[in-house]
Amino acid sequence: MKRYYALIIGLLAAASWQASAQSHNDPASLKQEERDAYNAARLANTIDAWEIFMNNYPDSYYREQARKNRDAATVAHYCNAATTLDQLVAYIDDVSAQEPRIRLFYANLVNNPTHSYRYEHMDVGFNGCTGVVNEHIEWADKKQRPRDNRFTFNAQGLLTESSITGSNGKPVVRQYTYAYDNLHGYSLRSESSGSKTVQYAPFFDSADKLQTLKGNDQSTFTYTYGDYGVLTKLVHNNGKATRTLLYRDGYIIREETGGKAFRYLYDFDSATGKKYLIAIRELGQGTTVAHERTFDYKVDTHGRITTVKVSQDGVLQMTITRTYQR
Repeated sequence: MKRYYALIIGLLAAASWQASAQSHNDPASLKQEERDAYNAARLANTIDAWEIFMNNYPDSYYREQARKNRDAATVAHYCNAATTLDQLVAYIDDVSAQEPRIRLFYANLVNNPTHSYRYEHMDVGFNGCTGVVNEHIEWADKKQRPRDNRFTFNAQGLLTESSITGSNGKPVVRQYTYAYDNLHGYSLRSESSGSKTVQYAPFFDSADKLQTLKGNDQSTFTYTYGDYGVLTKLVHNNGKATRTLLYRDGYIIREETGGKAFRYLYDFDSATGKKYLIAIRELGQGTTVAHERTFDYKVDTHGRITTVKVSQDGVLQMTITRTYQR
């Protein structure tokens, strides 16, 4: 009889231990409310839905899976053709622990040759514009006629059309098209002017970063990256000459072209949170400066340039005025 009771007690103890283990490890033992909340988040599958679930159930059995689902939803939200430049910039600026896939998507976008951060005219960038930018240039010596230019950017900040007036007073219009895929984002595919069209083919490295962009006119853009996929060097060969740009933190710091070298200097504006090019120095022998072009800005509340006075070796050269249309 004692042996019988001992057997019963042993079985009860084993059952109690198993039930205890299930209560900690088996999702079947979770509260119905928590399971329902998880299923609701899975059905919605949005960033907010997963954030709410993790906040409401910080010790949930599903927490790790919920975190993975949240991260996947975040990537899906930002890495798609509908995402605007403003949304990407806000994410990059505000989120400290950024998803590597989103940073790569953003890097591939901003390293595009015609992206507003990279496209330069009169050495003055557009600081991530979207919409239409109208530009008027007045020459200080009045020896050249005023010029009116027009640039059109899409919601991703990519240049889609430019109209640049030459010294003969005639505008040259160029259109740009892009391809998109979920892995690499946007890449330049064509540049057209009049009856001439250049087609581009992108090539990516093992980390899915844009490595080379080749045009059917023998032109190439070659990209080099540093830590965290940040662009450090861009070499543009148009088939006749080579221009090399060195970058730091997304800004050009040195240019080498036509046997000359230039150093780029910036000033940080705490009001807009942006850096602005204030000088380009043509380097001479050793540490000497052969020439210096300087820029004096006025910006609007969005950090966009409205007026810039450009001087060469201390003498005013031109005044550029810009207006913006969404």
